[in-house]
Amino acid sequence: MRKLLLAIAVLLPTFAAAQEESRPPLSVGVNTVRANFDPGLALGNVDIPITYNMFDTLVARDFSKSKDRTAYELVPGLAQSWKRIDDRTMEFSLRQGVQFHNGQPFTSADVKFTFDRILDPTSDYVSARNLLKVIERVDAVDDLTVRITTKAPSPILLHLLAYHTSDIVPKAYFESVGEAGFGQKPVGTGPFAFVKLQPDESMELKANDAYFRGRPTISALTFKAIPEVSARITALANGEVDIINSLPPDQLAAVQNLGCCQIHSTMANHHFIQYNTYNPVTADKTLRQALNLAIDRQLLANALWDGKATIPHSAQYEAWGPELYNPDRPTPAYDPDRARQLLKESSYKGEPIYYLTHPVYYTNGVAVAEAVVQMWKAIGVNASVRVDEGWSKLKKDDPVLTVKNGSDWVVPTDPAVTLFMTWSKRLWKDEARFDELAEQGETSLDAKNRHDIYQKMIDVFEEDAPGTYLYRAPDFYGVRSGIQWLPNTEYTMDFRPDNVRFTK
Repeated sequence: MRKLLLAIAVLLPTFAAAQEESRPPLSVGVNTVRANFDPGLALGNVDIPITYNMFDTLVARDFSKSKDRTAYELVPGLAQSWKRIDDRTMEFSLRQGVQFHNGQPFTSADVKFTFDRILDPTSDYVSARNLLKVIERVDAVDDLTVRITTKAPSPILLHLLAYHTSDIVPKAYFESVGEAGFGQKPVGTGPFAFVKLQPDESMELKANDAYFRGRPTISALTFKAIPEVSARITALANGEVDIINSLPPDQLAAVQNLGCCQIHSTMANHHFIQYNTYNPVTADKTLRQALNLAIDRQLLANALWDGKATIPHSAQYEAWGPELYNPDRPTPAYDPDRARQLLKESSYKGEPIYYLTHPVYYTNGVAVAEAVVQMWKAIGVNASVRVDEGWSKLKKDDPVLTVKNGSDWVVPTDPAVTLFMTWSKRLWKDEARFDELAEQGETSLDAKNRHDIYQKMIDVFEEDAPGTYLYRAPDFYGVRSGIQWLPNTEYTMDFRPDNVRFTK
């Protein structure tokens, strides 16, 4: 008997290793891998797929009940429950026994620190702070209880707490390594833990087997930077990666014809162009209106997106719901004759107008820029495309920055975010009336009043023309056969246990 027990003891590690090997790793080919993954800063389309798998929020978003994965329900996250104390205060009961990847226990001190660091007016978290500005303070009542007080009644607080800016970070570890150190070696509570970061090359993660939502179904998760679409498809075909993102529509057939893979898609953000109204050339509202009228958006959707992109009814999402969305508002007009007339009436004297875009950040980003520039040339504008990897870092006083492309937030699905956050405090010099209305909408609990406020904001936006919407684009993914996985909207690539399975 003793020999049998010894034999079993010797075999147990081998058996455990074999079990571990039966849980496969998974690799994802993406546009790029950047250098900082502090969730308060890493808020771009290329960052969210990675941070989403390392961090959790107090309130979570469940996309599984939405057929096209574009809508969500709010469900418990790191907070197991919450209740309203008064019009401005909510109390959250935190999950007991949750640990960060480094073994540190998750407590209310971490929640308070997470938001305090963002709300500090001297910190680098400008975009995150602008999003969370309704929060007045966060109080740790005890180790597992937090109260969040807003400056005024907030109809969207829970949605904000479910967004990436609200990913919870560990106070002790963050303070020990500093902001830069944390961004390069992040620690969260999510299903996957940091292993290794090579900017512009890869991000390696390992399964967090103690994850409070269950043990991950994959042993490791690696994101590989493969900027070129053709190279991503080749990597998918030869099995170097299991999933690839940002496929343009004209490459879908190529992936389907590989015989090893399938296509999944979900509608993502609205794509738009922004005018720098601080620049003397594009400061003229009449010129901006002319540029908007010269764009044939349906042609862009048909020619570059195979008809799969949709033209929005101005700055709105249907996901706002029937109380806030106005389906009767028209889509942006295409009228080149009127555009030419407005161009003559404007102060424009043939100065160069540069359309700036990143080479790979947006699917079809360069192709759309080239098409729009040709439409502008057709009405007499001296326009050209500039491809610049640092296009998002240019300051409003840079003479080159006249026009740039961008996209807005699908979620939180409320105009307080998808409308206000996109346009205020950026390149729009005369947004004061827009901001006044936004403040009213952010603090009103009356749905009819909010509807009227946000429709007025869209009126202001359309009249002053600080930019224009082009289309809402789908995001296409190539997935190797035998992998059951679905993407969510807003580039959230979720590899939690309930969203990824292997069938062979």
